[in-house]
Amino acid sequence: MKPLSDPWRTSLSGAPLTASYTVACGVAFLLFGYDQGVMGGLVGSEHFLKVFPSLAGNPTLLGTTVAIYEIGAFFGSIICSAFSDRLGRRISVLTASLVVFVGAALQAASVNLAMLIVFRVFTGLGIGVLTSITPSFHAECVPAKIRGRIVSVQLILCAVGLTTSFWVDYGCSYVNGQFAWRFPVALQCLFPIITIVLLLFLPDSPRWYVEQGRIDDARDVLIRLNGVKMGEAILQEIQEAASLEAKVASNSYFDVFKNNDQSFRYRTLLSIGSLFFQQMTGVNMISYYSAVIFQQSVGLSANLSLLLSGFNGLNSLFWITFTTFFLIDRVGRVRLMMWTAAIQVAIFAVLAGVLHDVTGSKANGIVGAAMLFLFFATFSIGWLAPSWLYPAEITPLAIRGSAASLGSASNWIFNFLVVEITPTGIANIGSKYYIIYACTNLMIVPLLYFFYPETSKLSLEAIDALFADGKVYMRRSPNEPIHVDSSPSNQSAADVMVDEGKV
Repeated sequence: MKPLSDPWRTSLSGAPLTASYTVACGVAFLLFGYDQGVMGGLVGSEHFLKVFPSLAGNPTLLGTTVAIYEIGAFFGSIICSAFSDRLGRRISVLTASLVVFVGAALQAASVNLAMLIVFRVFTGLGIGVLTSITPSFHAECVPAKIRGRIVSVQLILCAVGLTTSFWVDYGCSYVNGQFAWRFPVALQCLFPIITIVLLLFLPDSPRWYVEQGRIDDARDVLIRLNGVKMGEAILQEIQEAASLEAKVASNSYFDVFKNNDQSFRYRTLLSIGSLFFQQMTGVNMISYYSAVIFQQSVGLSANLSLLLSGFNGLNSLFWITFTTFFLIDRVGRVRLMMWTAAIQVAIFAVLAGVLHDVTGSKANGIVGAAMLFLFFATFSIGWLAPSWLYPAEITPLAIRGSAASLGSASNWIFNFLVVEITPTGIANIGSKYYIIYACTNLMIVPLLYFFYPETSKLSLEAIDALFADGKVYMRRSPNEPIHVDSSPSNQSAADVMVDEGKV
């Protein structure tokens, strides 16, 4: 077997190589999950506010300080959309991990608010790149039949990171001095080191190698992953799909906005919409400010609020591990998102109803807390994995890096909006704030049904057949076959659909 042309070597193959990709990409998302939750438990700490006194009693400035990280992540996603297809998945993730390591270390060393804000933005740049490219990188390296389950491990580790942040914050709440907030922030430095070390010994995506004309490298990786016979067959399939896409692509960044025979623009909008919808479920209102909501809306003590936030993280981890992992390929990405969005309409309606006055009603407070737990359960089942996996699947190889990155950018800019306005919204209109998310979840349901075809159990190349000749085939379930016109112009597209078990 001819060795890879890169200066490193790996002897891994089969399941160990797939597992290595999963751990490397999963730890990157564990970092993402940890960073999503860590600040929410620190902003009320007396030791944190002693260093940053201007945040005390200023919900607008507090919201900006927490949310400014999303602005960095937004620009990180935009940068990734412009350069990731040229640099490759592996180099992009390595560079981003290094940026996060430096940014997290300097956040933990901050001595004033300006320094904290600057390095939250810097850390966000790296996180934006990681969330843009790791789902695509991972999806391009695993078999279609189990792609949902394998990539959902990445999101399970995201939930592990979120849960870890809650419990680290809770444990450090008993510590005196600045260690109580500096240690949770500094702990972020551990995760990118793991990703960097693993990626030093792993090859890039075989599909990216094909896109760059490095066919021998692609063949080597595919054979390591699938064996000689299957690896050669998959390589041919990828080359055929790349050839079809090359006829309508011009190797320009603006290909993502072209309305051509492969529906590039429509598929880019699906990628953007998937992660926009995720933010409009209200998840980051709860993940960032769960302790604040338990305290201010439900009426619990600060200590109990932190404790319940930790248990809510465990609640999320339980549901994504024991339900999503088994349902995502069987039920499908779109139906999971659609059904759970419908349930979340009811959850936010109940929250708005029972949290209008918890001071005189212990029962209302209990119901409100239960709804927060139920929301995390439904979101973890239906949104945490599918909404990140879908952009990596629905976008074609020619624009996958750019289009998936734009999806990540939409996640971050609306994440910023949600995190920025939540403290002010809760302070000014109280429980009426939750009505907004009841409405947004309600609007998401028909949009998913009418515009989002199902991708489960299809190879990445077979998904192109859903958009043959610029038409959209609205596949509803994982077991629904695709009917493709077998005329000569579409013969290659039909050929690439055949084997669900391929990478």
